Amino acid sequence: MRNAPGNDHCRNGGTEDGVSGENGALTSDDPRYEEIFNVERESTAGGHALIADPYPLFAALREKGGVYPGDLEEALTGISNPFFDKQRPHYTTLTFDAGSKALQDNMTYSSLHYQEMPSVMTSIGHTVLTMIGNEHARYRSSIQPMLTRQQAMGWWREKWIEPFVDTLLDQIAGAGSADLSLQLCARLPMHTVTAAYGLSSDEALEFRDALVGSMAVEGTDHAANHAKVRSVLLAAIGERRRERQDDLISRLIDAPFTDAEGKVSRLSDDDIISFSRLLLLAGGGTTYRQLGITIFALLSNPEQLEALRADRTLMEPAIQEGVRWNCTDPMFHRLTTKASVLGGVEIPEGAIIDVCLGAGNRDPQRWEDPDRYDLHRPMKRHIGFAAGPHTCLGRFVAEAEMDAAINALLDRFPKLRFDDRVERPKIIGGLHARGVNHLKVRFD
Repeated sequence: MRNAPGNDHCRNGGTEDGVSGENGALTSDDPRYEEIFNVERESTAGGHALIADPYPLFAALREKGGVYPGDLEEALTGISNPFFDKQRPHYTTLTFDAGSKALQDNMTYSSLHYQEMPSVMTSIGHTVLTMIGNEHARYRSSIQPMLTRQQAMGWWREKWIEPFVDTLLDQIAGAGSADLSLQLCARLPMHTVTAAYGLSSDEALEFRDALVGSMAVEGTDHAANHAKVRSVLLAAIGERRRERQDDLISRLIDAPFTDAEGKVSRLSDDDIISFSRLLLLAGGGTTYRQLGITIFALLSNPEQLEALRADRTLMEPAIQEGVRWNCTDPMFHRLTTKASVLGGVEIPEGAIIDVCLGAGNRDPQRWEDPDRYDLHRPMKRHIGFAAGPHTCLGRFVAEAEMDAAINALLDRFPKLRFDDRVERPKIIGGLHARGVNHLKVRFD
């Protein structure tokens, strides 16, 4: 953290935009990019089976009812989540209405199940992901102001996102071809969120490696990676407590927080570390996959790509349609705290609910021809970013990254298209992490 863009970023000829003149690992050919940012490996390392296309399977189950009485992953792959008590009854939402209701009523369909998952509690800790009710509202209200749409399109975009996009596209511009998945999508979100925490480009990849390693199910030293991440974050908090900078960690230190007694105080070091693990993990992971999916959708529909190139007011619909059509995390889990009725099905207390965002976002009762990507589709609320109290905290930063990256691609590469010399990319993954296997393009 000693080379923080928000602190010493002018040390190497950098500018006040927060991106140093020496970008190091941002544009390097480091093989760790391919190791870390691999959708197939990410799914299998988490103990999940790969599914080429789950949407026909969702549709077949939906025809039997809006709530399926069973474990979705087990129904589709034969593999059940090892972290869930097999004695608990299990249900899956398959319609927009049932999924939306489960997400919005977080007291009945709660996030408490995360507290039963060792990979979450030991690697991230007790944070907004695992909280419900007033506790969740208090912590979220302290953090949310840094992640609003205004902050994302202003502070985040101007300070980090746009400079990183320019640097990354400068790097590939002369080659005539590129794998945008590795050379743009993987790098932009990771370097953006780590720069906001004061990490230099050279430190970001090593930190990401340790962060992912602290979450992996197997094949890594969890304790060492966990300790390394904690050490880096503690050092950064200590530095910023001594001297504030224009970065996220300084803002977290100064954020007002209302405790359980109603007294205004500040977040503790452990609060900041837990939230930081969550934001750094999600901010550097999910956005890379969703950005790749959206670019894939546009390249797969050249007439829509050209419509967007001609009319940039279509950018918001293009991004939202990408999330609706193929959200990168198609399923989240909830735990029922009392008996209820969901989608006309009686659900007992203590049941696991698989909220299938992917199935809900392709509900034919809500969208006409839902399997088709169409940026001209009338915009309706989807659940690709979840809904209710646990709506994706960083969604506006993710949208700002996608907006800036796609606009820049359209501006700079009028001949952008799939590389016809290689096999076309495809969307792959499990039910918790989906994305493109590559995004090789030509623009010569």
